[in-house]
Amino acid sequence: MKHKLFVLFIIFSLIPIIAFAADWVPMSSGTTNRLNSIWGNFASDIFAVGSGGTILHYDGNNWSSVASSTTYDLNDVWGSSGSDVFAVGVNGTILHYDGANWDYMNSGTTNALNGIWGSSSSDVFAVGSGGTILHYNGKVWSPMNSGTTIGFLDVWGSSGADVYVTGIGDRTYCLNHYDGNTWQCSYLDFNAGIWGSSATDIFTGAYSIWHYDGSGWTWLRSFFGCFDIWGSSANDVFFVGFAGKIEHYNGISFTPMSSGTTSNINGVWGSSGSDVFAVGDYGTILHYGETPTLIGLSSFTATPSNKEVIIEWSTEAETDNAGFNLYCATTENGEYIKINDSLIPAKGSFTQGASYEFVDKDVKNRKTYYYKLEDVDLNGQSTMHGPVTATPRWIFRILKK
Repeated sequence: MKHKLFVLFIIFSLIPIIAFAADWVPMSSGTTNRLNSIWGNFASDIFAVGSGGTILHYDGNNWSSVASSTTYDLNDVWGSSGSDVFAVGVNGTILHYDGANWDYMNSGTTNALNGIWGSSSSDVFAVGSGGTILHYNGKVWSPMNSGTTIGFLDVWGSSGADVYVTGIGDRTYCLNHYDGNTWQCSYLDFNAGIWGSSATDIFTGAYSIWHYDGSGWTWLRSFFGCFDIWGSSANDVFFVGFAGKIEHYNGISFTPMSSGTTSNINGVWGSSGSDVFAVGDYGTILHYGETPTLIGLSSFTATPSNKEVIIEWSTEAETDNAGFNLYCATTENGEYIKINDSLIPAKGSFTQGASYEFVDKDVKNRKTYYYKLEDVDLNGQSTMHGPVTATPRWIFRILKK
């Protein structure tokens, strides 16, 4: 995400690279373009963006290229759902994905936009060069007075009234904070990536890692070339950056991880602490996590009836399977909402499968519904299947006497 920063760390190319067995596994991205940022709705609905207008989508099985309608470099991506995703880039570029297409939005600026984050679909912040901060209210983008002209790099908040922006100027550093009314810039250090688990647990860094506990910022350690940060909790945080560097923080100490690459790693995001993705230069995509759930799915169907849809699936075998979730959407590429109240318990085993049935009664006749099935293993790793589709309708049966 912070691809422009690596020029500041070029001196570190002289540092010897120590080889380890890789903790991260490379994935095929289908591109050699630089990837700058990654964000996902869930484990099988993930977007990565990069140079030349590159947008990739991961469906849980493969990465595929998506038409973006721009050739400008895209620097960051974030969304409130799978059908409400924003990507920002150079020349004031803002693209919006509605579940079907990526369309241009009027940003009102030609300044490069480097970061985007929001508290909801109608409370989104985009930041960039020249002290640019834009706010989206669900209808239009409007400029905000940042109080500075330095270049902003990243943005994150715990709410719409607690937002942080990192930036750097000519020997000037700024950590800008928004309290819901005004932005206030304070000196901390040169920081690029920023992420937090809450208002009282925030991490930022570039040369060093700093932590905010709600009362003040504390220096944790040196980290030359930190480009991005993501975590599943306060004690499960990943830091990525220059020359393939990845470190993990467990709430007490930092542990180096082997990425298996010397390419710059620019962005990181995960659906959980055991399902994390990182992207970088030359189309690099890495995955960290447990082995996916081993489910031999033999059938998955959705049968329409009167004001209900009967969803059935069968497995041939189930390895370490905890259970299933079902998701429904009204368009194939729309936002999928979980429809079961609790995890549907697994009934199969390593040597034997099982059959399952779920009736969705929250439907209307003559309306088409799309369903996806998620299996979840004992470690929380999941795999998505489908979709299958059904259109409820009146069904007349001829009863035989």
